[in-house]
Amino acid sequence: MGHVISLLFLLFNFLFGKVVSFGDVKYANDFFPKESIYRNENHCLQDKMKGRHVNYIRKLMREKNIQAYIICNENANLGVLTDHDRRLQAISGFSGTIGTAVITLEKAALWTDGRTFQSAIDDVDCGWTVYRKGGMDTMSLIDWIYDNVVDVTSVGACPYHMSAVWWSNFQDVFEEKNTRFVPFHQDLIDFVWTESRPSLPASQIYVHPLQFAGETWQSKVKRTLQMMNEQNADVLLLTNLDEIAWLFNLRARDFTFDPYFISFCVIDARRTKISLYLIDHEAKLNKWSDPENLSVYEFLNTSPSGECVPQDCSLDPKNHETTNTCDGKGDASEKSDHLQLCVDVLEYSPTSVKEYLRKLSQEESVRKVWVPWTSNQAFVEDIPKEKLIMKYTPPMVLKAAKNEAEISGLKNSTLRDSVFLATYFAELEERIKEDTLVINEIEAEIRNRRKNELHNNGPSGTSLIGFGPTAEIMVPKLTEDIITGNGVFLCDMGSQYLDGTTDIARNFVYGIPTERHKDIYTRLLMTHINLARKKFAVGSTGRDLESDEIRAPLREIGVDFPHEIGHMVAAHGSIVEGPASISNVTSDWRSDVAMDRHIFDCKSCSKKRSLSAEPDWRDYVLEEAMVFSNEPSFYGKGEFGMRIENTMFITKDECDTPCYSFEQLVYLPYESKLIKHEMLTTEQISWLKDYYDMVEKLVIPELKAKNDTRALRWLKERTHPDLLNSTS
Repeated sequence: MGHVISLLFLLFNFLFGKVVSFGDVKYANDFFPKESIYRNENHCLQDKMKGRHVNYIRKLMREKNIQAYIICNENANLGVLTDHDRRLQAISGFSGTIGTAVITLEKAALWTDGRTFQSAIDDVDCGWTVYRKGGMDTMSLIDWIYDNVVDVTSVGACPYHMSAVWWSNFQDVFEEKNTRFVPFHQDLIDFVWTESRPSLPASQIYVHPLQFAGETWQSKVKRTLQMMNEQNADVLLLTNLDEIAWLFNLRARDFTFDPYFISFCVIDARRTKISLYLIDHEAKLNKWSDPENLSVYEFLNTSPSGECVPQDCSLDPKNHETTNTCDGKGDASEKSDHLQLCVDVLEYSPTSVKEYLRKLSQEESVRKVWVPWTSNQAFVEDIPKEKLIMKYTPPMVLKAAKNEAEISGLKNSTLRDSVFLATYFAELEERIKEDTLVINEIEAEIRNRRKNELHNNGPSGTSLIGFGPTAEIMVPKLTEDIITGNGVFLCDMGSQYLDGTTDIARNFVYGIPTERHKDIYTRLLMTHINLARKKFAVGSTGRDLESDEIRAPLREIGVDFPHEIGHMVAAHGSIVEGPASISNVTSDWRSDVAMDRHIFDCKSCSKKRSLSAEPDWRDYVLEEAMVFSNEPSFYGKGEFGMRIENTMFITKDECDTPCYSFEQLVYLPYESKLIKHEMLTTEQISWLKDYYDMVEKLVIPELKAKNDTRALRWLKERTHPDLLNSTS
């Protein structure tokens, strides 16, 4: 019956021109706001500062003779925003992350997505129009400019805060419209946002222990140089903070969840010259931060001031290198075998990086300059096009597949987290009968208790905790709502450990579940198992993996979730990293719909154009030892929210041709009270039995060692074989 419904839906799409997947209509009705446009022309916030900021921006625009100014919600790294980087919030009030804005001499508009549209409505100051991209009545940013400005001769933007890919798309449209696209290398907002502006964070850097990293930074640099040589690249720019942290085996806490530090790196392979740019670099370098009692500057083999002094060929065993003899011959990758690698550490400065890249790219001996897809336009604009390589950088590629030490650490940390959560959830089930439990208090309690676990280093992401209707949205807000004895509890709350990053979500029912609860949960579990047990050919992509049968249990009743089913997880780093994802839908964790067309569409343009775009993570070829989440979800507006999430890694399997499968990292029971076992297939039941065998093998001994009889009883009630034997 499900296949018939799917075929009818596809026929409807063909006849009426709807380019959506099955389930999207239900999702749109239940999840997206009904409105697409919001205008705040009459209401002003108490704080008039933002209004004054906009007026000052318009004064600068008149002085510089531009009619529109584009604001991207970005920093120079084009990464996670700090409070210092929230220019869009300073000018409009919008506190979200997904947003692009335009200010003209008379109007102002903001484009965001369905997940943050309501918060934008709540946040924005007077005089702003908010558009929900993907909405029926939403116009593109380009069309809005030409509809609202009579004579557009010049449009400005800051190239440090816009990707080179986006800059190219804007440039293409504006050239056809005979409009100058003017770069302002100092963002206009920086001229007006001066009072009470937070400083850039500068947390202390610490060394990620070799026992968890599994490879020295010198070895990683050597492999990076080898990849550069294969591409005839003499210069490499790194702007992604996860890549820099991974490359040098360094971590910090400049961000709430990601253990990274604000930085840039430039490698000149011809001279084996490594330049690392850090905030307050001398203070960081001179702190002790290594398990072997080395300061950061000693670990990086540089001086206390960060100046790399050329060494002789007697290599320092503290840096895990062997003694050798320098002969000064060979290419850059060969020379690195004979050189004691060291790092020049300089003060963080985007303008200094830009100037250094300009200088290097103009040297005749430089063949190619390699920059990441996510590079900002300012870094790219001075590099001759014939010398530019823009693609995934070596560290992004090299760190994608985890090494043995990283996999071992992920196994240990995730098992530790599974045991912790089993203990906590068992306790919670007892407390719910007598205590008054509040959602935000539960979140704080879990976070604080986790601090006592071995190698814990704080939360890994936003806590998604809710009960009943409070969990119906993709990013539930922590509230003071009470968890009662009748409803479904959602807890999605990972943690950072020095040996691994965890991401786990479970639902538990208190009281008597409804048939709707059980039907949705069982279909989520079926979807979850469909991916977990999948075998796939070597050379497959994430798009290949999420074939139609994965989401079929949900889609056959017209239900779907608007994001990828799996994202990559770092060994000790970001809970969401590239370069791959498991998905066959157009939306992902960054946005509920594709954003580019809602920015660059130009109805008044005659030229047909193909938009430039970064590579799609869904099309990256999957490799052994990549780590992914598996997280089907349900967002029932006015009902409840559910998410089942494990992390897992790719391992070799036995097939007629070379193939892979997944090995689970999380071993924690599913909610037996919500599973309609008669709906599961024989294969799904077999997988669930095997999974529970592993729970018994790995988790029960840990609970016995802790003498936690309550958690043992709780776990066995949910994994007892009789629960499945009756349906096998």
